[in-house]
Amino acid sequence: MNEEEFRNYLKKKGKKAEVIDRNVLAVRKFTDFLGKEIHQVAKKDVDSYIEEIEKKQKKSAKGALYVLMNYYKFSEDKEMLSYVAKQREERTKKTRRIFPLKEFFEVNQEHVKKLATVGIRNVEQMLEAGKTIEQRNQLSQQLSIPEEGILTLVELSDITRIGYVKSKLAALYHKAGFDTPTKIAKYNPEELHAYFVKFTEETSWEGMVPNPSDLVHNIESAKKLKDIVEK
Repeated sequence: MNEEEFRNYLKKKGKKAEVIDRNVLAVRKFTDFLGKEIHQVAKKDVDSYIEEIEKKQKKSAKGALYVLMNYYKFSEDKEMLSYVAKQREERTKKTRRIFPLKEFFEVNQEHVKKLATVGIRNVEQMLEAGKTIEQRNQLSQQLSIPEEGILTLVELSDITRIGYVKSKLAALYHKAGFDTPTKIAKYNPEELHAYFVKFTEETSWEGMVPNPSDLVHNIESAKKLKDIVEK
């Protein structure tokens, strides 16, 4: 492993010093376990490492796999990156908690309760049931909820597709005008941070503004998504 170049890569991605140190140490542990140089590693070696972590150490391998994803992005090894990402995604799906609508910051809880009566309780169900204009119109008539209120919940649900978005951060994105992931994808971390700072200064929004390094994943994820909500 070219440690210095890997560190520089992570630094350019906005990672903090302690995060960079953890990534480098994790890659070292991986190669030490295998007794190989990183460029010699094959898919079966990744499988062996996962087995060591999950079956012998009784831990989740998601963290280790995330670090390996960072490394293979750095080394531009698309085949290994794809394999490692697939292994992590399989584990994420098993433990992923689907965000409930009632936990969104300052949403109309009466609307949420009415949607729950027809089985719409989380973001995935909301997107499936309200991504088209016709669907939202039908829900509005069926449940006596203004279409605007349904659209707000659909847009908030849409934002959560970028990942690592909690209740208040989703609201910040939405109130600042980022009602689709594709709008987020147009910014770099520094620009988006500055936009949020300006927004909070000009409005009554109270809460933390994420640092540029905290926005890196959101933007990278947003770039991989397409618009799915009809407006």
